[in-house]
Amino acid sequence: MLPYLEIFGRGIPMYWLCGLVGLLLAGALAMLRQRVGRFSTPADDVLHILLLCLVGAMLGAKAFQVIGFAFRHITHPGFWTWRTWAGVLSGGGVFYGGLIGAFAAMAIYVRKYRLDFLDVMDLLIPSVPLFHAFGRLGCFCAGCCYGIEAPWGIVFTHALAAPNGVPLVPVQLFEAGFNLLVMAALLLLRPARRGTLLPLYLIAYAIGRFVLEFFRGDASRGVFLFSTSQWISLVVLGVAVVMVYRTKTRCSAQTTPPVAAGPPSEGNWGIIGRITNRIHQERRSAKPSSPRPRRGAPPTGRSLGDCSKQHINSAPRSE
Repeated sequence: MLPYLEIFGRGIPMYWLCGLVGLLLAGALAMLRQRVGRFSTPADDVLHILLLCLVGAMLGAKAFQVIGFAFRHITHPGFWTWRTWAGVLSGGGVFYGGLIGAFAAMAIYVRKYRLDFLDVMDLLIPSVPLFHAFGRLGCFCAGCCYGIEAPWGIVFTHALAAPNGVPLVPVQLFEAGFNLLVMAALLLLRPARRGTLLPLYLIAYAIGRFVLEFFRGDASRGVFLFSTSQWISLVVLGVAVVMVYRTKTRCSAQTTPPVAAGPPSEGNWGIIGRITNRIHQERRSAKPSSPRPRRGAPPTGRSLGDCSKQHINSAPRSE
């Protein structure tokens, strides 16, 4: 649609421009949640984590793209040419690779500085689909990650990757809208357990991505029955379900009240049990005995100030 935006006579790729806007909005959302929400992670650490996640996401997304490209085209005659690799490295990336790279960078920082992992996750997770939504808008502008042919689809005229002049399903816009809905749901949820937003996001996105992949029209995108992203979605879905189960069992174990230690039962200990039970009963019923006050002494329980005041009032006056 609009692969480049002319600014001061220079063409700025809309893909990177949309990604930059999404990054700024995602960071602003995280900082706002840190300020108004009940999170223990300091604002400086949130900013540092966001910057490291950006680096990790770029490296992970590009690494997954290179691996996928090499797996599909390693037998191509021009695979090792500089022109081919310049095009690969100058393009976009794979979202799942970026997600894994950002998560790894965040985990390293949290472990090094001993931050609360669950608190950081609950704070940052809603920013992920917001950033991803603007990334998909960039895909739509550039004409990459396009959909299958459909008579009701959108026709590209200046696409960099999609076939021009052919009506295609705007799957990029579908995924952008889906990500915004996921973000809204994560912001509105008030989970009873900490650390629940991450597996919920992974479950929602894995299911949505698996369905949307059936409407993608990119060539050579997978192996066997599904695309590469669909296989990854199945793995992510399984991991997220395990995370939900472990979070539930861990919180149940923490909320189980401890059993109060009582005296041994008579059936197990016989006469020793009866003696110890008797001792426990006597200790519970016994009250500490206080000495009887002397006659003329001030009542017990008064403070030093009261006693001093009474002594001064009872002293003879000087005339």
